Amino acid sequence: MKNDDLSLSQLELIDRIGWLIRLRWLAFAGVAATILVARVAFPSSLPWSRLLITACAIPLYNLIAYLDWRHVNRAGDDGLDGISSRLANIQILCDLVELGLLIHFSGGIENLFGFYFVFHMVIASILLSRRSAFAQATVAVGIFYAMAIGEYLGWLPHYNSPIGMVFPGMHENSISVLAALWVMTTALYGTVYLATSTSSRLRFREDQVVGLLRQVRQDAEKLQTAYDDLSRLGEAKAAYTRKVAHELRSPLAAVDSLLRVVADGLRGEVSKEAREMISRARRRTRELLATVNDLLVLAAAEEKMIPSELEEVRVEQLIETTVGLHEEYARTRNIDVIVEKGADLPCILGDREGLEELLTNLISNAIKYSHEGGAVTLRVSKSGDNLRIEVTDKGIGIADVDRERVFDEFFRSDTARGFTSEGTGLGLSIVRTIAAAHGGTVAVSSEKGVGTKFTVHLPVQRSAKCSPE
Repeated sequence: MKNDDLSLSQLELIDRIGWLIRLRWLAFAGVAATILVARVAFPSSLPWSRLLITACAIPLYNLIAYLDWRHVNRAGDDGLDGISSRLANIQILCDLVELGLLIHFSGGIENLFGFYFVFHMVIASILLSRRSAFAQATVAVGIFYAMAIGEYLGWLPHYNSPIGMVFPGMHENSISVLAALWVMTTALYGTVYLATSTSSRLRFREDQVVGLLRQVRQDAEKLQTAYDDLSRLGEAKAAYTRKVAHELRSPLAAVDSLLRVVADGLRGEVSKEAREMISRARRRTRELLATVNDLLVLAAAEEKMIPSELEEVRVEQLIETTVGLHEEYARTRNIDVIVEKGADLPCILGDREGLEELLTNLISNAIKYSHEGGAVTLRVSKSGDNLRIEVTDKGIGIADVDRERVFDEFFRSDTARGFTSEGTGLGLSIVRTIAAAHGGTVAVSSEKGVGTKFTVHLPVQRSAKCSPE
C-alpha cells in the first residue's frame, strides 16, 4: 500500500511509532536515574536489584520494536497500516506490564507513580482506535487490580515504599485498596473516553481535509485534462480556419482581378449598367477578401498564443510605420491622426507583425468610426513595467449593451452597421488575441455619440534593450 492511499490518521500512526520508540529511550534513562537516586535518598527494603533488572528490560524490548519498525517501513508491506497498529498495541502493552512490575517492586498502591498509567492511556488514545484504547485501559486496570488485590490477599509479596514506611499497612486496608482501585479505574477509563472523543473528532476533520485535498487534486487533474483538450481543439480550429482561408484567398483575389479587367474595358466595351453591377460585385468580393485576411491573422495569432520567436521591437519605429500606413485613409476622410509619445519609449520583446496588426486594427477602427473632420489620438507611454497604448476617437461611440461584446468574433453593433457597411467584426478579436499572446490586456471605455478609447497594456521585458542602429 502506498502512502498516498493511507488516511492522515494512519500516516500519523506510522510516524508516531518512531516517536514512541525515541521517547522510550528517555523513559529508560529517567527510570534508571530515579531508582539510583531513590536508593541513596530513601534507604529501605525495596528490591533494588529487581527494580534495575526490570528497568533494563525497557531498552531490550525497545530495541526489538525499533528493528521491527525499521524493517516494516523499509519493506513497504501492503498491510503497513495494520502491522503498524499491531506494533503500537504490543509496545503499549509491554509498557503497561513494565510499569506494573516497577510499581509492584516499589510499594504497590503506596507508590504515587501508579498514575503514570494515565500517561500511557493518553498515548494509546492518540495512536490507536477507540476500541484499542479502551482495550489497553482494561489491560492497565487488570494489571493494577492484580497487583493491589494480590498484595492485599497475600498472593504477592509487598515491598514497603517510603510512604508505606510512614503509613504502614495501606496495602492491607480494604478501604485504602478499594479507594485506590476506584480512583485508578475512573481515572484510566475517564482519560481514554475524553482523549478518544477529542482525537476522534480531530481525525474525522483531518480525514475530511485529506478527502477534500484529494478531491481538489483530482478536480485539478480533470481541469488540466479539459484545458489540454480545449487547447488542442483551439489549435485544430485555428489550423482549420487558416487552411480554409488560404484556400479562399487566392480564388477571391483572382475573381477581383478578373472583374477589374472587365470593368476597365480591357476585354471589350462594357455598358454603364454592367459596369455598375461589376463594381458592386468587386466591392462584395473585396469585403469577403478582407474577412478572409482577418481570419488568417486571427488564426495565426491564436496558433501562437505565446510567440515562439521574440524579437526586439522599437516602439517609436512601430508607431511611425503603423501611423504612416493610415495617413492616406485618414486624409480621404479628413481626419487628423495625432500622435503623443512619452519620453524614452522602451524596446519590447514580441512579435513585430502581431504588434503592427494590433495597432493597425485600433487606428483603422478609430478612423473608420469617426465623423469626417474629426481627430484620432494615439498616446504611447511607459507605465511602470508596462507599455501603455491609448487610441481615442470622438466618433459614434459604443452603447452600454454592446460594450461587453465588442471583442467577440464577427460582432458588429447596429450603430456600427448603420454608420458604415465596411468591417468584418474581427479586428478587435485580433487585438485581444495578440495582446494576450504578449501577456498583456486590452480595455475599452466609451459613450455612445461621444467617442471611444481603447487602452492596451503590454509588459516590458527587462531584458529588452534597444540595440544601437
